[in-house]
Amino acid sequence: MIHRSVRRAGYALLGFVLAACATPGEAETLANESGGLTVQSDIVYGTGIVDASTAPHERNLTLDAYLPAAGGLSPSPAIIMAFGGAFHRGSKGDFHFIEDGAQDSSMADYCRVFAEHGIACFAIDYRLVPEDPAFPEAARDAVTVPKALLEDPGAMARIALVRQRMNLPPLDATSREQYWSTTFAAAWDFNAALDYVRRNAAQFGVDPDRIAVGGFSAGAISAINLAYGIGAPVSAVVSISGTIWGYDVTQTAHSGEPPLLLLAGQQDLAGIRWGSSELARQFPAKGVHVETAWVPGFGHFYPMGATTLGSGFTKQSVEERILAFLDSTSPAATHP
Repeated sequence: MIHRSVRRAGYALLGFVLAACATPGEAETLANESGGLTVQSDIVYGTGIVDASTAPHERNLTLDAYLPAAGGLSPSPAIIMAFGGAFHRGSKGDFHFIEDGAQDSSMADYCRVFAEHGIACFAIDYRLVPEDPAFPEAARDAVTVPKALLEDPGAMARIALVRQRMNLPPLDATSREQYWSTTFAAAWDFNAALDYVRRNAAQFGVDPDRIAVGGFSAGAISAINLAYGIGAPVSAVVSISGTIWGYDVTQTAHSGEPPLLLLAGQQDLAGIRWGSSELARQFPAKGVHVETAWVPGFGHFYPMGATTLGSGFTKQSVEERILAFLDSTSPAATHP
């Protein structure tokens, strides 16, 4: 257990991380024969309330399904991926960030690779801060990180930078509340996507008991919150530069919950490095298996082809390490 003052000091670093019902047949379907996969775009998996403080209304939440070619293992394992962008921006498609000369891989990039290796992948849309999403009722009694961090200029420095880049006004009382609400709305949107994929597993050709979740930055935070804060039934969690924010998963995680892969850039955001190290330190004691790897030479943004260095002197690209991790947590899966 971390001493309260140390925990608060650590949490103060978290702000640096955040600088970052149709049926499947009704969606647009594109066959990619050369890549050995099929893509179904803009499938509505649920709805969410936006403009909560002014004129509340629902908007559709959508996902793109990247399905392995026919003739592969059926039902296949699957992973649901969420994009990053400080809960302020981003896209489930071919959307890239470029910072300090480095460009990340999009969720579409990851999904194509996973599907080509026999793992169905679903890239999801979720509500963002500028949409003013409603705080989910299911999270009212959640165990959370200190909400007082919203008032800490250091903790919110990255968010302030992202808002400046987006030509949004500086954080104030209203936008801080919107940011807080979005953190939890994103996790519950993710939960709705998981429920949708599980309900339609047969139509997608996936095994409902072998669905992992993952994402980049804010998307990784949402995946961590989904698995260890909400406690959703997933087979594994992939965190690409994620951390602790919103749910205090160091308090809610327990034995028997899914294994976690933590990736971070060598020069990643301070909140990413702090949060990832805390997860790697505390989760094993709670009975949660954790694997970790650095991406040398990179900061917060790095491509899936970048080299990672892990324990036991292992050296693999980001995509190779994720695929190996998914294989190890889904033993019935085989790749072409």
